[in-house]
Amino acid sequence: MSRFSRVDTVVTLVAVLVTGLALVRIIAAGGPWPSAAFVVAGFAAVLLRHRHPPTVWAATTAGAALVGHADPAWVSLGALSQLALLHLVSTARRRRWVVAAVVTALVFCLPSLLGGAGAAVEADVAAMVAWTAGAVGVGHAVRSRRDYVLAVEDRALRAEQLREEVARRRVVEERLRIARELHDVVGHHVAVITVHAGLARRTLRTDLARSEDALVETESAARAVLREMAGILRLLRADDVDTATPVPGLERVEDLVEAVRRGGVEVVARLDDGQVPDLVSVTGYRVVQEALTNAARHGTGRVELSVRRLSDTVVVEAVNPVSDATPSRTGGYGLVGMRERVDAIGGQLEAGRDGAAFRVRATLPVGRGSSGRSGDER
Repeated sequence: MSRFSRVDTVVTLVAVLVTGLALVRIIAAGGPWPSAAFVVAGFAAVLLRHRHPPTVWAATTAGAALVGHADPAWVSLGALSQLALLHLVSTARRRRWVVAAVVTALVFCLPSLLGGAGAAVEADVAAMVAWTAGAVGVGHAVRSRRDYVLAVEDRALRAEQLREEVARRRVVEERLRIARELHDVVGHHVAVITVHAGLARRTLRTDLARSEDALVETESAARAVLREMAGILRLLRADDVDTATPVPGLERVEDLVEAVRRGGVEVVARLDDGQVPDLVSVTGYRVVQEALTNAARHGTGRVELSVRRLSDTVVVEAVNPVSDATPSRTGGYGLVGMRERVDAIGGQLEAGRDGAAFRVRATLPVGRGSSGRSGDER
C-alpha cells in the first residue's frame, strides 16, 4: 500500500471513529435525532470526498454551522469538516483551498467571538485556528509528498523513454554500419568477379591460359566474398565480440590494387608509407576500395590512385576516365557510405565528374606529428 493510500485509509478510519462516537453519545442521550442525521450525512459526504472535494467540504462545514456549538453533534461535524478540508488542501488549487481554510476558521470562530469575550473565548478561538491550521498543514504535506513522488516517477519514465530512444538509435546506427560493410565487401568483390568473368569470356577462344587465370581470380574473389560474409554473420550472431579482430587498413591497399590489375584494369598507384591511427587507416582503405570498385564498373581507362600522408592529414585520391554516357553516381549508396565514413572522423570528401574523368578525393585528419615516409610509385 502506498503512502497516499495509507493516509486516505487513516482519514476514513478517523471519520468512522468520529461518527461512531457521535452516534453513541446521541443514542445514549435519547436525541436529538436531527443531529444524528446531520452526522450520518456528514460521514457519507466524507466518504465521497474523492468525487468533488469542494462540495464535500462545503456540506460538512455548513452542517457544523447549522447545528451550532450547543448541539452534541457539533464536535463530530467539526471534525468531519476538518477532514474534508485536509483532503481539499491535498487536491485543489492553492487559491481554492486558502479560501476554504479562511472560511472554515471563521465558521468555527465567529460563534465564540460573537458570544462574548474572555479567556475561555480566546482559548476556543485559538483551538479552532490551531485545528484548522493542523488540517491545512497535514493536507499540504500530503500534497507536497504526492507531487514529489509524481515528479520522480515522471523523471524515471522520461529516463526510460530516453534509454529506449538511445537504444533504437544505436540499433539504426548499427544497421547502417552493417549495410556499409556489406556494400563495401560485396560490392568490391562482385566488381572484381565481373571484370575477371568478362576477361575470361573474351579470351576463352584466343588465350586459354589468360582465360584460365581470369577464372581462377573469379573463384578467388567469390571465395573472398563468402569468407567475409561469413565473418560479418558470425559477428552479428556472436554474444561476445572480439574487438581485437584485425580489420583491413591502408597497409592492404596494394592487395586491392593488384586484384583490380589482374582483372585487366590499369592502375597507377602512389602509396606513401607510414603509421596512421587505426580509424583513419580503415576509413582510407574503404575509400580506396569503393573508388576502385566504381572505376572497375564504370571507368573506361587507367586509374590513377594516390595515398599521400601529409603532416596532419591523409589524402586519398582516385581519378579515372569515364564515358559521356556514364552517370555521375552522386547519389549512389557506395558514395553515401563513403561520405558517412569520412564525415564520422571529421574528414572531407569530394566525389564527382571532373571533365571527362571521375575524381574521388578524401582528406582524412590524423593530427599533428603523424606524417609518414613518402614511398615510390608502384
